[in-house]
Amino acid sequence: MSLKVLKFGGSSVGSADALRRAAAIVHEELPAGGLVVVSALGGATDRLLEACASAGRGDLPGAREHLVALRDRHRQVASELSLWAEVRPAWTPLFERLDQLLTGMAMLGEATARGRDSALALGETLSAHLAALCFGGTFKDVRDVMRTDARFGKARPQLAALRAAAAPWREGLAAGALWVTQGFLGATAEGHTTTLGRGGSDTSATLLGEALGATEVQIWTDVDGVLTADPSLVAEAQPIPQMSLGEAEALSAFGAKVLHADSLAPGGRAGFRLVVANTLRPAASRTEILPVPPARAPGAVTSVAYKEGLSLLRFPASDGLEPPLEAARRLEEAGALRFGLVSSPAGTLLAVRPDTPAATRVLADLAAEGPDLEAGWAVVALVGEGLRADPLAALRHLAALGQEPVGGLLTGGSTVSIAFLVPEARLTDLIPRLHDRCVLDTLQTQP
Repeated sequence: MSLKVLKFGGSSVGSADALRRAAAIVHEELPAGGLVVVSALGGATDRLLEACASAGRGDLPGAREHLVALRDRHRQVASELSLWAEVRPAWTPLFERLDQLLTGMAMLGEATARGRDSALALGETLSAHLAALCFGGTFKDVRDVMRTDARFGKARPQLAALRAAAAPWREGLAAGALWVTQGFLGATAEGHTTTLGRGGSDTSATLLGEALGATEVQIWTDVDGVLTADPSLVAEAQPIPQMSLGEAEALSAFGAKVLHADSLAPGGRAGFRLVVANTLRPAASRTEILPVPPARAPGAVTSVAYKEGLSLLRFPASDGLEPPLEAARRLEEAGALRFGLVSSPAGTLLAVRPDTPAATRVLADLAAEGPDLEAGWAVVALVGEGLRADPLAALRHLAALGQEPVGGLLTGGSTVSIAFLVPEARLTDLIPRLHDRCVLDTLQTQP
């Protein structure tokens, strides 16, 4: 069986026109059937979160205002597709369920993680029912197969249980069925709804691709594949036709927004091809992420990535390693992303991005305890399989930095990237310069 899994994000199913474009892609890519994974309509998840927040404060009227707005928006899209009458029987109990959940939260004065997951699940479920009708397929509830633990808000997939539960789906899809299901969602062994956290829809698609034995998973988004740099900073950024899984993992780790890191691991385990394409321009360039690295010239850099908003904690050498390691643990538990922990005879540097209010508070508490805190930093990475072939090339590329105030080099297990810390204010000038100096024309080296 040659099975494809297609995933459409919120912007790709966020309007009647978007759904029509997605339907045309489905009919082109899956003429003999396959699986389609969809996100909630663009903005629906944020609306559901606002409704839960209002209900958690005891503001049921405010929560219901969000519910009404959500219902009206979905009805408008369905009506524009002439599918309102057909989808209404499936949607009515879902909106009733949402009202019940919000009422319960308001009565308790609390929106628990489990309650939020149950409410958020309705966004993807509403979208999947509509997409199934629009695409001419059949809705299948992903919670029948996506087995997770009970870590509500960021559940961990249980791979063996997922593969076992997916056996009936493998049989149905092998027979030529076209099924549409939700991204982002899962369920515990007891049947409680969970969500997979950030990047959950992409991760759902690749996990299902792995469990179903797919040969290809396509991620349809709003860019022409993975680019050589952020186009908002580099007008000359180009799509990368083919890249390795290692390159994709490095780009994801260092700021590229197209793919979440969790979505890449299933492809590494299962060996399927992962494709990133543009719903708005289906015939445009797309990126294939391959399990076997494509040919690269020795020393070639494929792309430049960055992540802004970092803070640096500097610990004196006299502290040893225990305080910075404990600080890293506290920050990560509070939701911070750690980008580097570098120790030398001069001391230890911890680079983090405090992505949550809790992490910001922990960072302030740590600074009050002694280490120096510096905000306004960014991490920049040069990524390319060519660095694996010529490790010394990384040092030559660093010459392009000139007299830039580098805060530190970050090294790790990857041999396809080199990363360093720079002041955030330098990104606008530095990223285009690195792209011009270091990103080589890898198109000529493709087989």
